[in-house]
Amino acid sequence: MPVWSDKLLAEVMRMILDAYFDSTFSEHSHGFRAKRGCHTALREIYHTWKGTAWIIEGDIADCFGSLNHDLIISALAEHIQDGRFLNLVKKLLDAGYMEDWKLNKTLSGVPQGSILSPILSNILLSKLDRFVETELMPLYNKGKKRKRNQEYQRLSNCALHLRKKGQKEAARKIKQQAQKLPSIDPQDPGYRRLR
Repeated sequence: MPVWSDKLLAEVMRMILDAYFDSTFSEHSHGFRAKRGCHTALREIYHTWKGTAWIIEGDIADCFGSLNHDLIISALAEHIQDGRFLNLVKKLLDAGYMEDWKLNKTLSGVPQGSILSPILSNILLSKLDRFVETELMPLYNKGKKRKRNQEYQRLSNCALHLRKKGQKEAARKIKQQAQKLPSIDPQDPGYRRLR
């Protein structure tokens, strides 16, 4: 457990990093951010991921415990030129921990339970967000709009034809069949979106 002065210093560092980096994070990033979380992520999925056919879930095993110190410092150094601040973060990462009255070095990861851990992991993981948004999405997104469902179109045309002939009841039944189908092809191979 860190002493209160270390916690105070870590909170000030978190406020500085959060003020600078939060605006640089992806708008689709919801983890460990102010006014964001599971509920905002679910709301985004509900409102924008219409017609989703596949969801691939991933989990970074031992995320906080396995982040590389050099990668964290280099990600910070891309935006922060103050060597004293970077050195302070490096010392925080390399501080180690006590177990059975023995000091153990920390070779990777951010301190578990530290106030700085979430922002440091978000800074590093924002590179993954940018890679997906700038490299992968342009490769896999294709098509302007989904093509129409042929069966839906056929039933709608049949219902219209029957209505013109005066067969309103038959037209109504066929229209009800058409309404059970999607008007566009949800499996259209010419239309793909990666989110």
